[in-house]
Amino acid sequence: MKKWRLAFLGLLAFNIAAVIGFFFLITTPAEDYSAYEAVKRDQIEGNSLMVRTTKADFEGIANKYIQKEMANSPIPLTLTVDEEVNLSTELVVFSQGLPILLKFDPFVQEDGNLLLKQQSVEIGMLDIPPESALKLLRDSVALPDFMEVNPAREEVLLKLTDIPLENGISVRATSFDLEKDDIRLQVTIQP
Repeated sequence: MKKWRLAFLGLLAFNIAAVIGFFFLITTPAEDYSAYEAVKRDQIEGNSLMVRTTKADFEGIANKYIQKEMANSPIPLTLTVDEEVNLSTELVVFSQGLPILLKFDPFVQEDGNLLLKQQSVEIGMLDIPPESALKLLRDSVALPDFMEVNPAREEVLLKLTDIPLENGISVRATSFDLEKDDIRLQVTIQP
């Protein structure tokens, strides 16, 4: 009986060490991680126009650029816009799909970028802290360069000004009112 008890305790210790190791890997920031601070940028030279769009149109455009930038990534990432901005993905853990849904409140920054403050997180039936969910997203998914995840602040920055557009076109957000379905973007075409 003593052998079985010893074997059980050894297996229990191994499982606890595995869980602690997994948690450590999820919560440790990547080496190339850098925090973003919104900076006031000078107005871009060129001809500008204000585009008023809806949640559905913004969602379609955003997903087109996300899919284009993540074409080589096996993990899908989808942005949806309704009462809040949602990022959804699915990670495969032990051959099981683990659905992740992150809900955010959007805020337009002075530099025209869109800051998403985390509202809630749903990871299957698991209840994990939002900071850990963002670290998991940042470290597991090869995000586009224009998306920056900051788990410590529980936010994601959509750097609209850094989205690679053609022919000298740049985009800045000026307002993002989800209740009125009124999203305004400043599109500038450089000479």
